[in-house]
Amino acid sequence: MTTTTTAAHCRQRLLYLHATTPNIGSALVGAALHEPRPGGMSQMDPMQKDPTYNTVHEAIIDGWRVIHFPLQMAPFDDREIDVLGYEFILEKWEPVEG
Repeated sequence: MTTTTTAAHCRQRLLYLHATTPNIGSALVGAALHEPRPGGMSQMDPMQKDPTYNTVHEAIIDGWRVIHFPLQMAPFDDREIDVLGYEFILEKWEPVEG
């Protein structure tokens, strides 16, 4: 017997990854995971010693889907504006337990 998982039985997880360039193979400078539960938002910590992923590509391999690519109109220097790298937003739908 085959069962399918529908959106009604799943929750969307969001992962914000900030990379040094708009390339999915670039090194990350920060990440924040937002879980679909009360208190499930984490703060971005660029000083985290052991990041879950080193690149956006690694997250894609692990099943995350990119739903937002960074704007690539012009390069910028992080010292000149208040932005942390190039922001990718990824999602993963996972079954709700219980």
